[in-house]
Amino acid sequence: MEVIHKDDQNITIRFDKKDLAKIVEPIIKNAEVFAKDTLDIVYLLAKQDYRTEDHFKQPPHIFD
Repeated sequence: MEVIHKDDQNITIRFDKKDLAKIVEPIIKNAEVFAKDTLDIVYLLAKQDYRTEDHFKQPPHIFD
């Protein structure tokens, strides 16, 4: 995780793909103790983590 920019109004953070699950999973498992804003951000991170995976599966025998 790297803080790219921070001021009084905004913060920009860059996450490595390998770090997302380490951040997301423990927070989601303990969701009842976190505020809604925290959970909103974590769910967005989880969604992005899912979207960066390659889920394409070549159908069998497509070029036979």
